[in-house]
Amino acid sequence: MIKRVNNILNNIAYLSFLLGVASGIAMTSLIFVSTLMRYLGGRPLRFSDELAGLLFLTLTFLCLPYVLNKGRHIRIEILVSLMPKSIVNIMDFIAVIVLLTFCSIFAYESWNFMHFSLSLSSRTDISGILLWPWMSIMTFSMVLCILIQLSHGFTQPTANVTSTEDVI
Repeated sequence: MIKRVNNILNNIAYLSFLLGVASGIAMTSLIFVSTLMRYLGGRPLRFSDELAGLLFLTLTFLCLPYVLNKGRHIRIEILVSLMPKSIVNIMDFIAVIVLLTFCSIFAYESWNFMHFSLSLSSRTDISGILLWPWMSIMTFSMVLCILIQLSHGFTQPTANVTSTEDVI
């Protein structure tokens, strides 16, 4: 049962990652087209700045759970490499508690923010894009990060990195 839940979480995180990457590609394409229109046509897309910001939010938050799951997030390992294993385990435990606390608070606050935006039917200034669906991505991401971390227990996921990948 636990293996099945972990498999489902892995698949959701990977799908989330793919959607995040797709939003990054869409953001890059949008900025490219808008730049071409600005310099070749004299008029950029009106909504490109707002939509690019929302796509960047999507890219960032949808990729977080997958990166956490694979242990590919930024880590400062200088101290860890100098400490004995017992201290490293304690530091790892504290880091997990901090992560879970941060994600919980962020999920709670982003849910309230999204709900408030929904109640106001908040939209972007220029193009009128509804904001609450984009804000819900933050809550989804943090909840998924919590579930992924809990599936790994109280140790941080570590990446299986070859020396070639480390250099790149």
